[in-house]
Amino acid sequence: MVTQVVLCSGFLIVFLALATESWLLSQSDPNESSYYVRHLSMHFSRVFLSVNVESNESPTLIEAQWPVSYFPMPTVVFPHGDVHANGDHDDCSLLQQAHWSQVDALSRLWVMDIGFPGTKCSPRLFVFDLIRNNAEVLRIDCGQYIGANDTESLVVRMGPKGPRCEQERHIYFILGQAPEVVAYDILEQTWQRRSLQSHKYENMNQSFPIEPVDFTFGLQGELILSDQNGDLYSTMDRLETEGKKELLSSSIEKTIKLTHLGSLLGSSSSMIIDNFGTLYYVIPKFGAVVRCAKLSNITAEGNEIIYITSKNIQQIFFSSNDALWVLSDRVLNAKDMCFPS
Repeated sequence: MVTQVVLCSGFLIVFLALATESWLLSQSDPNESSYYVRHLSMHFSRVFLSVNVESNESPTLIEAQWPVSYFPMPTVVFPHGDVHANGDHDDCSLLQQAHWSQVDALSRLWVMDIGFPGTKCSPRLFVFDLIRNNAEVLRIDCGQYIGANDTESLVVRMGPKGPRCEQERHIYFILGQAPEVVAYDILEQTWQRRSLQSHKYENMNQSFPIEPVDFTFGLQGELILSDQNGDLYSTMDRLETEGKKELLSSSIEKTIKLTHLGSLLGSSSSMIIDNFGTLYYVIPKFGAVVRCAKLSNITAEGNEIIYITSKNIQQIFFSSNDALWVLSDRVLNAKDMCFPS
């Protein structure tokens, strides 16, 4: 199976689809199984791919490079084969199924392992130091806070950097349609769970639980999330507090209060915000990438579709030059190229 990367740049949207510009994932699989890329993260020219493997007997975390001056792009198992289960689903000391990854400010790669369905291995976080020869430096058992049934719709994000470019403090999770957010404190190595509520509309006194499906962080560190109805909410102020104060709220208040920002074009996924505060998101139902430049009093007119396809979009992300890229599960051809009218 081929996963295609598509470029969306600026106001002139151009989609590049050259068959030779692809990662040769079979180089990392001794069984030459079919791969399906579910998520990627970048660190300069290094790319880390979380993949599903058809045989279930191969590594699920692959390192590639991009961009490079030659094709096809080579790949290797990260950090090496001995870390991966490779079909041994009873050995919970090994990486079973990579679901998500992200590199923090200290050049450490955080990997979410959701385990293999039907086995005893609980979800875990693996941490690898990219500076120290990819050494594994930490392993965190998440089973007490993230159940096996939560992994099907699990969304993971690393929190924003702190003031004065301090390193990221927390990793956040939303689990299914539960009206809450779960957070892991990297420094204190503690877990916390907070409910989500909003008055939803002005002049409404009653608060309602908000069931998130996706979330991201704004330029000031504010939490921005959408629910299953496509409504968008925000904390308005920075989510985290400095120092060792309790995460997300005071020690008395256990609820995150959200303000209703408006409506998206549908239930979203892969929400990200660029350096100008513009929100981009995917509507999986329609295979559309949408741009939302103004995050206040959002209406349908404030959401601009910049790309649409009949196939599934796995992820949208920014490259080093701030161009927006789409990770799709299809091979594009000439008719997919778009030009201004």
